Amino acid sequence: MTSTNQPPPHRSSLQIRDEAKRWFVVLLQAPSVSKHKEFEAWLDADPEHFDAYQVVETAWHASEKPGEKLAQQQSDELAGYLQIIDQNKRDKKTLRRLSGVSVCFAFLLGGVIWLERPGLLEDFSADYVTARAERQRITLADGSVVLLDADSALVENHSSTERRVSLLRGGAFFDVKPSQTPFVVEAGNGEVRVLGTGFDVRIVDEGGVVTLEHGKVSVRTNEAAAQTILAPGQQVHFSSTGVGAVQNVDLEDALAWRVGRYTFYRARLADVVREVQRYRNGRIVIASSTLGDERVTGSFSLANTDAALSSLQASVGFRMNTLFGRMTVIGP
Repeated sequence: MTSTNQPPPHRSSLQIRDEAKRWFVVLLQAPSVSKHKEFEAWLDADPEHFDAYQVVETAWHASEKPGEKLAQQQSDELAGYLQIIDQNKRDKKTLRRLSGVSVCFAFLLGGVIWLERPGLLEDFSADYVTARAERQRITLADGSVVLLDADSALVENHSSTERRVSLLRGGAFFDVKPSQTPFVVEAGNGEVRVLGTGFDVRIVDEGGVVTLEHGKVSVRTNEAAAQTILAPGQQVHFSSTGVGAVQNVDLEDALAWRVGRYTFYRARLADVVREVQRYRNGRIVIASSTLGDERVTGSFSLANTDAALSSLQASVGFRMNTLFGRMTVIGP
């Protein structure tokens, strides 16, 4: 990681917060004196750096209690595992045994977080978070209403000159209260800017998808000044390479998740599985990138993810195995 006293222009608050997270991880790993100096220079370069770092640090310390709770939930399994270790390696030195136990516990805790809470750090940084299979209606400070999809995270950061929110994960439908103060949604590496309208934003891989229900929005990536204007009933994808071509869509199908259904046409299997994942405990892993790129069409209820996966399996013909009741592996 490099640092400079003059940060690049036009960085979003989401990008600054990502930098703060990276610095926090670096400092947790017993960095060198030179790294400490780089960190101090980074803090001094912009007042927003200090504020962002405080948010991340506070969120991390707040995670101690959830971590204790998670460890307690796993205590029975851990106790049994430690007993086996004690029986098989009683002749080992105490320090070495305890070190091994610590590593095993770290793997166990990390595995549980990977399965159940992969977005844990994002959750600590967010103002609003939804759990798996939960949709939540939120009223923002300016009176705008957000329907936050399952397994999503949102940050609200309004000022006197701009109403700004950052979608850290998942998807959301925004019904923006009309105002002369611009409303901006950051998502992935792009942003959507409006005055008053209703639209859907969804993070996909390193970019996102914007669907406009009513009103008018402009979409651009953080690296480009050019904007793409959408009209009602239109949708556009954006990524690190820019904003794609505008497409006309059926709004009832495109926004069906608001009433608990997911409808898709020639979508990548990986993208469809990602939406199913928001409503299902554990993790779904696609073993082949080629399989993940398969195109599928269909519609199913998000309330029954087993039926959804079975429907996809019948359509594509993949194999599906569930491990430990928590991880589903999809393969050719």
